[in-house]
Amino acid sequence: LENNTVLMEKLKKVQQENEELKARMDKHMELSRQLSTEQAVLQESLEKESKVNKRLSMENEELLWKLHNGDLCSPRKLSPSSPSVPL
Repeated sequence: LENNTVLMEKLKKVQQENEELKARMDKHMELSRQLSTEQAVLQESLEKESKVNKRLSMENEELLWKLHNGDLCSPRKLSPSSPSVPL
């Protein structure tokens, strides 16, 4: 009877530890899902930024090419804030 009581106490303790571990596992899974979602959002943002950077880089190369080849001296529309006489 005494042995049975000790075993029952150990069983309760192990069951309690098991429940605590399950709760920790659930928290970790939720955090993992949350981080996964955040990673996907950040990846999408990075891809958008990369596309913008690539487009700006191409525009920059085009402008440098035009500048080097004298294409920027050709008549063009000036914005209202641009000086009417090139510097």
